[in-house]
Amino acid sequence: MLTIVLGQIGDSLRRRKNPLTSFVRNLQYFVLPPLVLFLIVDQILGWKDLIIVNRIIETVFWIAVIYTSISLLQVVLTVEEKHYDWQIPVANLFFQVVRAAIILLISSLGLAEVWLIDISKAAQALGIGSLVIALALQDTLSNLVSGFLLLADSPFKKGDWLQLDDIEGQEIDLNWRSVRLKTIEGNVVIIPNGSLGKERIINYSLPDEARGVWIDVAFSCDDSPHRVKEVIRQVLLETQWTDLDKGFKIISTDSFDDFTIGYKVMFMAKDFVSTYKAASDFRNRLYYASQRHGLTMPYPISHVYYGRLNNSQLEHSQPEIVEYLQSLPYFISLKLETIEELALNSTIEYYGKGESIIQEGALVRGLYIIQNGNAKILVRDLQGIPREVTRVSSGDFFGESVFMTGKPSLVSVSAIDEVKVIKIQAESAANLLVDNPKLAKKLDESLEQRQESIRKIKQSQGKHAGSLVDSDGFDDRNSILKNFKSL
Repeated sequence: MLTIVLGQIGDSLRRRKNPLTSFVRNLQYFVLPPLVLFLIVDQILGWKDLIIVNRIIETVFWIAVIYTSISLLQVVLTVEEKHYDWQIPVANLFFQVVRAAIILLISSLGLAEVWLIDISKAAQALGIGSLVIALALQDTLSNLVSGFLLLADSPFKKGDWLQLDDIEGQEIDLNWRSVRLKTIEGNVVIIPNGSLGKERIINYSLPDEARGVWIDVAFSCDDSPHRVKEVIRQVLLETQWTDLDKGFKIISTDSFDDFTIGYKVMFMAKDFVSTYKAASDFRNRLYYASQRHGLTMPYPISHVYYGRLNNSQLEHSQPEIVEYLQSLPYFISLKLETIEELALNSTIEYYGKGESIIQEGALVRGLYIIQNGNAKILVRDLQGIPREVTRVSSGDFFGESVFMTGKPSLVSVSAIDEVKVIKIQAESAANLLVDNPKLAKKLDESLEQRQESIRKIKQSQGKHAGSLVDSDGFDDRNSILKNFKSL
């Protein structure tokens, strides 16, 4: 009857994928058979004279009890993340100690009941040699005691990022002898518990996973600190893997050197691994932002700067702008003097991968023409999720909302890879429409295609998307064409 009941319970637990399945199966297949055999031999058949046989059967029974008890312990006490409310997460060292205690307790009980061994005398015999054993296992006992102290103090848990002396890594295991750390490079470092009591432990995961990142940057003395801090602040807002809401940020003027001004930047990253990603992303974005805003990041060599370099850079970029604009088919009809004047009011800007060139809802300050690289045009759907409208590459332009005076951009533009653009100032771009009908026509075609793509995105979100498109201002193409005709 017990076999049938345990079988039904085991099948039910197995179908639900319950971890107690192994415990019930062990009761059915390992504990129950020797118990039944012992009852048959001793009680039913009455073969009590077969002492050795009975003791062997009882010994098998107690071994099965030990094995089954360990299987139950492994389910109730888990060293991994618990999946059931009744499970108890514990450190690996605590699990090993409890397992050893159960084995010793049941083994002692079995030896005393079956083989009639006096455990007290055995303990006395072991006590005589305890001093010799303690001296021989001094380091082992030190690691064991230190492991218990670590469990009592709980300075870290599994998965925390730690710094032990000069080693940084993630704690993956704590046993009776050592702590195992997995470094950021993927190596496993084994540190004895006895050494941890003498080391300073830094837990990067407490009180939460957010971690501060300090970065030192330097700019030319010709760049005003107010302007530099404003650019750094804007870069921080766009940097990925940061947690600016939970933490805080510091942008301070650190030092005045011979030819540079040093700045210290501190911000919060999401977790330990994100510190490396966020720091790299911040430096990449700061480089491109400093190029766009005319800031000078000096090389780490002795160099005397005479005046600002912006004018020489501008003079150097003018021939490049003129040459590239002449190669565009929709600028062929323009005279050389017109293109040269256009180049005077244009600048070359660089954007790194993932950087935002134009943000939806912001005013556009010029017409952008891609010289190198690729970018994608995005629009937010009714749920506020950015959706890709189209992609633009070398020779394409964007920023048409510059012709809609006072109206913000209806789309966002983000760099897919490293992008080099020519930015034509708003006033000069407006004059282009008068002297270049081909540009007006291409602008009209581009707006029509993008408007259709935006309309499809809006319509895919709901039944009444058509009216929402009009109310959101995506039909401003007609107003632009009217401006063309008036010009």
